[in-house]
Amino acid sequence: MKEGFEQIFSDIQTDMVSICLEYVEKKADKIYIYASYEAKTISCDFFYSVNGKIYKKSELPKGYDVNVDRQMSCLDIMLDDMEKLISACSEYEAEMPTEIKIIYDVNNNKLCANYQYDEIYSKTEKCADDMVEIWYQEICKSN
Repeated sequence: MKEGFEQIFSDIQTDMVSICLEYVEKKADKIYIYASYEAKTISCDFFYSVNGKIYKKSELPKGYDVNVDRQMSCLDIMLDDMEKLISACSEYEAEMPTEIKIIYDVNNNKLCANYQYDEIYSKTEKCADDMVEIWYQEICKSN
């Protein structure tokens, strides 16, 4: 039974990477995906490394289509993926992560993911958007 869950979880992550890769028309070095489910609230966001520089999805350099409708479509798919994960966790009696951070190295086809299961922000004054911004700033500084 757990094997089926692991496949579903893997497929969901693959779908998130795929839609974010489609958003940049496969023209990025790395994709950073943030997803959280805390206090019954689902949140997703993503940003990129392009030519060694970190960009938010709305601030990609000239030549990228950062149309708001495209951003929203991508986020809608990611939110659907998170709902599928919540359902799968319930069905397989698996613990639902409160936070998922995925780094996908496009050039090397490597995915690295970090999962948290404790509450991250709901007992603070912060929200999921704050957590994405903190991670974005950390990646910018380390780049």
